[in-house]
Amino acid sequence: MLYIYIGQHVIKALHVNKSLLGQYSVQQAEKKFSVQLLKAGKVAHTDIVASAIKEVVSHLTGGAAKEKQISLILPQEAFYFSRAEVPNDMAPPAIASFMKEKARSILPAHLDSVYYDFVGAENDAKRIVSLYAIEESTVQAYKDTLQLVEMQLLALIPDTLSYYKLFEKTLRRGKIEHILYGSYEEDLISAYLFDSFGLLEKESFSAKLIAGKGVEEPLKKIGAEYEEKHLKINRLILSGTLSDSVRQDTFTKDVGIWTNPLKRILPHFYADYLKMLVPIDNNPFPILQFDICFGALIFSIENRGFSLLKNTFSPSLAVMGKSVQKKNFNMPSIRISKEIMLFIVSFAGSFLIFTLLTQSPAGFNMRLPSFIAKAKPTPVPTAVPLPTATPTPIIKKDTIKVKILNGSGTPGKAGDVKTVMKEKGYQDIVTGNAETFDFELTEIAVKKGNEHLGVLVKSELADYAKNAKVTVLADKEQAIM
Repeated sequence: MLYIYIGQHVIKALHVNKSLLGQYSVQQAEKKFSVQLLKAGKVAHTDIVASAIKEVVSHLTGGAAKEKQISLILPQEAFYFSRAEVPNDMAPPAIASFMKEKARSILPAHLDSVYYDFVGAENDAKRIVSLYAIEESTVQAYKDTLQLVEMQLLALIPDTLSYYKLFEKTLRRGKIEHILYGSYEEDLISAYLFDSFGLLEKESFSAKLIAGKGVEEPLKKIGAEYEEKHLKINRLILSGTLSDSVRQDTFTKDVGIWTNPLKRILPHFYADYLKMLVPIDNNPFPILQFDICFGALIFSIENRGFSLLKNTFSPSLAVMGKSVQKKNFNMPSIRISKEIMLFIVSFAGSFLIFTLLTQSPAGFNMRLPSFIAKAKPTPVPTAVPLPTATPTPIIKKDTIKVKILNGSGTPGKAGDVKTVMKEKGYQDIVTGNAETFDFELTEIAVKKGNEHLGVLVKSELADYAKNAKVTVLADKEQAIM
């Protein structure tokens, strides 16, 4: 997959190629341009932007330079944005209708059609849904631009969703924070304002940096402006190539906002993702330079159900209430695995054969092959002895060997399940990653003859792993999960 970010005067490209071990070989390229690439989030000139994309991608080697599927990351100004609080128990269809009505309040009524989708975040007391929408004509312009370089638009990701993913795991449940995420470059400082539920203000703050002067003064100014609005900024997360030179203690004092450099966040909260990246040139991945692409990768893994290219509707009053496609609130998309599909096909085939055998129409005879022996009638006994009760096996949980493999793509899930199982009495537990991260359902695998253990684990994890399935391991496997 190729992630491409297009800014006003810069293009960044990150190519990731997933291996069978779940790691990603990565390479990246960036170039700044003197011409303006975008205007209000839209393509300023199709030919110029196409040429710029081609030039940046040409610096990638191997199959990366031939990649056709593009996930495009665009500035927030390319999108319409709205957020609203909804009841925690509101059903998905109701949320979709509610957010579409919110969209009509922010979209110009003359638009023929827009693409839209939304994401949600919640704590114990509140649920916030954020809606993103983009004009169909804007999307078509980007598709036309990519077509000039023989590329296909696969996904659209707002840059603010990429940034939010880079500090989401640092948020404490139940505490509401106001967070300024800033990118510190050679001649520019830019920032978005978030809270614990996501983007708070769609407009970004930016300031040109004067040679010889630091970034502290403009950040201090923006902090004071928010103070006047009775909105206190709790944290400043600083990224960008020059953020590596910032001392956290002195910078916090000079700016007046507690500063949390991104380079300190990533090793503690996103170590699992960083370990997945394997640069093809064996040099350290320049995370502060390509933070937006890295955040987009995390967002794509954790929010597979989000798509700004599937759901469309017209905000025009003339067609109010009509929708091209209904939208469910469930973030992860449910994909039927090959195993489930084979099971469905096999079941359907067996059912069809059974139906033909038992309910053949008049004039239709089906004979079984002659090599199948005919069953001989056996005398029916006059009395059937009562079955003896099978004693319930005594299970000592602390002696059971358990292996928990994370196949969800979300770091830390194996550790969470381990904690739950520890509380249930299991002690001999090891964790690790599955061979792939595309598992949609939890699988509980046990050795043959120990199926009752799988049923027990499934019942005890019912609140944590819904619709889990129990399977039988090969003889050489030792763990039950």
